[in-house]
Amino acid sequence: MLKCWFCKTKKGKRYCAPIDNFLCPICCGENRLKRIDCVEKCRYLNGLTYQKNRTDDKEFSELMARVPHGEHNDIFKDIDVALMAGEIETFVRNIYVNANIRITDKMVYESYKKIYQIHVNNKIQEEYQLDELTQELCKLYKNNIKMWEFNMERSKIGQVFLRLMISIKKMSGGRMGEFGYLNYLKNNLGNVNLGETFIVEDKFGNKIRKPL
Repeated sequence: MLKCWFCKTKKGKRYCAPIDNFLCPICCGENRLKRIDCVEKCRYLNGLTYQKNRTDDKEFSELMARVPHGEHNDIFKDIDVALMAGEIETFVRNIYVNANIRITDKMVYESYKKIYQIHVNNKIQEEYQLDELTQELCKLYKNNIKMWEFNMERSKIGQVFLRLMISIKKMSGGRMGEFGYLNYLKNNLGNVNLGETFIVEDKFGNKIRKPL
């Protein structure tokens, strides 16, 4: 029996093109648009839900457009920003490599978005409402916020998460599908000593480590 890609227990009855695998109806319903970057023509989508998510995406696209990310003005050129981004992405990379949580690029994108909503927009979210990845990122945020605030203003901390969302937009899709960003982190970051190096991103979205 073909097992569901998410739960690994129930029968996978619905083909999911973005993941290129089969899901059970329950996992499809629980994860579509939240953890899966669904295509609009998918017959399992609810039109109104899709439109709401499109509206949210538009709002965040406008926020992301305000974040400097060009070749000459990228906020990643700020060493404090680069160090913070490196800590976050290495944390996500290790979750992906160790398979502690089953994640996709879309799930990481949505988690970065939720962190921004909670800690920048002050949107109240109960822990039980958050998915496992977002809960882990909330813990990382809580453990590091004092150090981040020592190095930069809270508004710039919010911009870091928006800038990481831009990275996912650049890297996800294409040949690598829903894992382009995660596989890039897997292959290029590894376990680094962020006290001696920092991460920069070129105009093509490629990330490299540079010594301090």
